[in-house]
Amino acid sequence: MRRVCLILTLVFVTARTFAQEINFSRVQDMTIWYNQSLKTDKMNSLKLDYRNVQYAGAIAYNSVSAMFDMPLLSKAAKEKRNSGYFSISAGAASDKSNQGILNNTLGLLGISYAVPIARNETYLSGGFQAAYYQSRLNLNGVSNPFGDQYDNYGPIENGISDDPLSNGWSYNHYNINAGISVFNNSRHNKWYVGLSGLQVNKPQIGKLKSDSLRLKMGIGIQGGYKFVTSADDEVSFCMIMNWQGPAYRHYYNLSYVKYLQSVQGGAAVGFGLGYRYDDALVPNIELRYQKLIFALLYDINISSINAAGLRRNGLEMALRIDF
Repeated sequence: MRRVCLILTLVFVTARTFAQEINFSRVQDMTIWYNQSLKTDKMNSLKLDYRNVQYAGAIAYNSVSAMFDMPLLSKAAKEKRNSGYFSISAGAASDKSNQGILNNTLGLLGISYAVPIARNETYLSGGFQAAYYQSRLNLNGVSNPFGDQYDNYGPIENGISDDPLSNGWSYNHYNINAGISVFNNSRHNKWYVGLSGLQVNKPQIGKLKSDSLRLKMGIGIQGGYKFVTSADDEVSFCMIMNWQGPAYRHYYNLSYVKYLQSVQGGAAVGFGLGYRYDDALVPNIELRYQKLIFALLYDINISSINAAGLRRNGLEMALRIDF
C-alpha cells in the first residue's frame, strides 16, 4: 500500500503542475497548447490525442485532448500568399486515473494574428489564450490508503488520518497565456521559433486566498524545422522546452516521412524517435492519407524512477484532420 500511495503522490504532484507538463509526445501537432501564436498554416484542423500511462501495474491514468483551430479567412484568401490572418482555437483536455482517484479537466479559447514580414511566406505572430483548469482528488474507493491510522497491532481506534493528499479537495483557476513566434512556410523549408508565457496572471490554486499558493509563471520555448524534397518526402526536427519555477520538462523529436506516390489520393508513412529529457525515449510511427494523419507512440522509460523499483510505460495515439 505504501507503494500505491507513493505513486498517487507522484501523479498528483505532476498533475498540479499541469501547465508545464508536456503530457503528449505528438508535440508537432500540439504546439498551440503551449503557444497560441503557432498557428502556422491556413487550414482548419481538428487534433485528437489519447495517452495511457501505467505505473508498476498498480495505477494507471488516461489523458485525452481535443483541439480545433481555424484561420478566419475566406477560401480565396487561404490561397493567397504573404497575407496576414487571424486564427481562433478551442480545446479541452482531461486526466483521469483508474478508480476515479484523480480527475483533472482543462478548457481553453485562444486567438492569434500572423502578419507577413517577408515575401517568402515568413510571418511574425502573436497570440493569447484564456484557460480554465479544475482538479479533484478522491480516495474514497481506495482501501486503507493512510498508514497513520494503523500500528503494529492493526487499526488505531478513532484514529484521525493525517491526509497529505487532501482527499476530496478540489480547486479551479483561470490561466492567461501569451506567446509570440516567427515562422516560415516556403515550399521546401518550413520552420518556426516561438516564446510563450504560461499563467502570466499567476492564479491562486488554493481555497485560502494566499500569495504562497500562487502558481509561478511558466516559460516555454518552441522550435521546429522541416525539409520537404521535390518528391514530398520530409525530414523534420521539433522541440519544446518548458520551465515553471524549479520544475521543467523538455521534449525533442526527429522524424522522417516517405511519400507513397503509388497510392492514389496521396499517402505517406513516417518514422520518428522522441526524447523526453531525463524521462523516456519515444519511438513513433505515423500514417497519412490525403489530409488525415494517424500516429502511434510508445514511451520507453529511462528515468530514475526505475531505481525506485517502479516500472512505467505509456502508449499514445494521435489523430489529425485538416480540411
